Amino acid sequence: MMDQWTKMMEKMWTPWSQMMTDFSWMNKADNPFQGKLSTWFAAMRSGYEINVSWWQTFIEQSEEMFFKTFKDSPLYSSSVEQQMREMYEVVKKAQTNQQEIIKEQLSKMENLMKEKEDK
Repeated sequence: MMDQWTKMMEKMWTPWSQMMTDFSWMNKADNPFQGKLSTWFAAMRSGYEINVSWWQTFIEQSEEMFFKTFKDSPLYSSSVEQQMREMYEVVKKAQTNQQEIIKEQLSKMENLMKEKEDK
């Protein structure tokens, strides 16, 4: 799943990178659009951090509630509990990896914009 996500991000990154380097409108020092992009990146980063925090809280709370309820269930089995805990660990790891990929892509985009501003 993460390989598919990484490939998708690479497919998005390559055209975006080409767009930012192939057009002369990005080479103008007086381009007010670049300042607006800095604001956009700040807003994206802020929104992303809020989203990450929300999802981490959601997963942690749902995991805690599930296992509390499951222990009291007549269907409780220690082997099933172990499998479910392993599944939750995989979900949390996938979420963390996805968060890092998105954070890295935003950083790459912002660095590319800064490089273009400096030229």
